[in-house]
Amino acid sequence: MRASIALARKELNELAREKVYIVAFFVQLLLVVAIIFVAFLYTSVSNPEVMQGYISHQNVRVGVYGPSIEIAGLKVIPLEKANISMKALNLVAVLYLPENFEKRLEKGEKVKVTLLLDNTNVLSGYADARISETLKAIDRNAKLKRAEELGVNRQELSSPVVFEVKGASSSGRYPAEFIQLMYGILIPFILLLPTFVASNMTTDLIVGEKERRTYELLVAAPISKREIILGKAMPIVFLSLGEAFLWIKIIELRGLPVYNEAMLLLYLLLLDVLFFGFGISISAVSESVRDANSIVTLLLLGVSFIFFAPVAVKNSLQYLSPASVIANLTSNPEVTGITLPFIVAALSAMLVIFIGEKLLVYKENLRV
Repeated sequence: MRASIALARKELNELAREKVYIVAFFVQLLLVVAIIFVAFLYTSVSNPEVMQGYISHQNVRVGVYGPSIEIAGLKVIPLEKANISMKALNLVAVLYLPENFEKRLEKGEKVKVTLLLDNTNVLSGYADARISETLKAIDRNAKLKRAEELGVNRQELSSPVVFEVKGASSSGRYPAEFIQLMYGILIPFILLLPTFVASNMTTDLIVGEKERRTYELLVAAPISKREIILGKAMPIVFLSLGEAFLWIKIIELRGLPVYNEAMLLLYLLLLDVLFFGFGISISAVSESVRDANSIVTLLLLGVSFIFFAPVAVKNSLQYLSPASVIANLTSNPEVTGITLPFIVAALSAMLVIFIGEKLLVYKENLRV
């Protein structure tokens, strides 16, 4: 065990000095933040009220040609002419309003309003929702005034039914589309990122030593294969779990609860060991880092399909999919029926580690 700990310290120091892994960490960090931000933008159309807390209205500029109006959540720029360059004025949208359009609505006339959106801007959906909401409010107020003039009961004309939807958890303040997108796909993808990287880190540690001609010295040392595998596994699993824990905290900082953290980290630990085992097996059959990376790429493509495909096709094995297990753990305060996925993950990790160890021994015997 002491030999494994000493080897783990050595590997951890080497990983800390590797610029590629430092860059990979920051790339993952940026990716996590970007995924959450894009998810908020994607759902802005369905619930702009939620999005207003995350988007500064100063960053969403909308030009208005015609009567001046106020649009909540947007910065309105009055335009003196109709033909303008949206890019030059940094506008997300341009709204063309006819003269006296509010008075014409009160008279019961049909009014044509034109909205020009810059669909290349990620905030265009948010602007569209805000503008549509404002125009509907103006139209509703005009109809109510018209109803008063005609002697129609104003209360009867407006909707008498107040329909309020609340979630069972604190995430209920978000639209359903956002919850489904985040917990169903994006959070599992975010938390699986460090696990996917684990196999690549493993191959670099072992195959890299083969290329540097230091692997033979390690094998010749008074340390067993199992201790070598354990010593190389500890820093990789430690870093993977640390990154996953950090991503969880970033998600929670954005106001999304993540439930069952202890069970979630335990499940991710099993997946990290599984992918470490894949890395050991790939290292055993690879003679260069380039070959190993090619095999890892193919492995990750296949595994990604296996992990996420059951979620899409809704087959009978869906509950065994790691993506489904993670979604279930993170979104439900109380979970049931997850014992079998944990057992499958544990047995798979043990089997793959065993195969990797045997392959390492087999390849060394061939060299002898």
